[in-house]
Amino acid sequence: MFALVLAALALGGCPHDASLGRIAFVRAGTEHRLSLADCRTRSGGRAPHASLRQSLRSPDGRFIATVRPSGSGRSAKQTIWIADRRTGRPRPAFSETESYSTIGPGDTPGPIWLLGWSGDDQWIFFTVDPGGSGSIAADGLTLRVVSARGGPVHRLGVTLPYEDYLGWCSDRLVFVGGGDRVATHAKRLLFARPPDWLPRRMWNDRSRSFGSLACSPDGTSLAVLSQHSNANPSFFATRWQLWRVGVDGSRMLLDRPPAGSADESPHWSPDGHSLLFVRERQGHGTLMLLRGSTLFGPLAPLGSNLGYYGHYDWPIRWLP
Repeated sequence: MFALVLAALALGGCPHDASLGRIAFVRAGTEHRLSLADCRTRSGGRAPHASLRQSLRSPDGRFIATVRPSGSGRSAKQTIWIADRRTGRPRPAFSETESYSTIGPGDTPGPIWLLGWSGDDQWIFFTVDPGGSGSIAADGLTLRVVSARGGPVHRLGVTLPYEDYLGWCSDRLVFVGGGDRVATHAKRLLFARPPDWLPRRMWNDRSRSFGSLACSPDGTSLAVLSQHSNANPSFFATRWQLWRVGVDGSRMLLDRPPAGSADESPHWSPDGHSLLFVRERQGHGTLMLLRGSTLFGPLAPLGSNLGYYGHYDWPIRWLP
């Protein structure tokens, strides 16, 4: 089932609400900070470097997962180490050889990419890039999960290896499954949870494709991009809409962007009552905010972003 809230949306400019806090965004290599009390932007200095997917801190900050290389030649390998910041003791969770003679999709060894933690700090999600081939990775890699204590690795299927294509909602991993670098083509919204980690469809509609997602702070729902599935490879052909999908199966369309535009990169506020996102048209982004039945914006221009075959990861975040 689903509900529409579009008729109730009213467009506002700046929220003028200090309780909403501040937002950081990057434009032209510089980080800017915007207060939702007055919607004025202030420079925050140079933008932070992008993550190399080699180190991830757990949600409560206690554990740090790090990929470390060791050995050489036939003994070369990479290992995921889990360090407990309270005890200072690291332990290995998974190792992958770095010795191979051919490169191809599937089980070819290669570099480990860390993708995320479970919300309970018990599981680490990662993938392996066969031979370090960017071309293979662009068309999808096998999503894997292993206990932070080590043990068997569960394979959840092929996904585009974007960090915003998975999230932890309550007791489950929600992720976007499917290969092919065209983001709008045949991507499924799936979920899996321990102990069996069997992927299941969260929204069973083969006519739709799904994109970036964000779980709400209370874990009962997620905001996710969706549109009709198509194989158009043009970078600017996306028409993403924002939907709210509950873990109980409920669905609610949150927005309908103007013709020729797409709404992307959802981020929930810490209280779960506001949704920050980017309205994009021909690669140019504008910061928007949805709170209840009111759509605020444009709050700030973000400049241009080429994206990659319909996937955009706009560098925006809520500040503590």
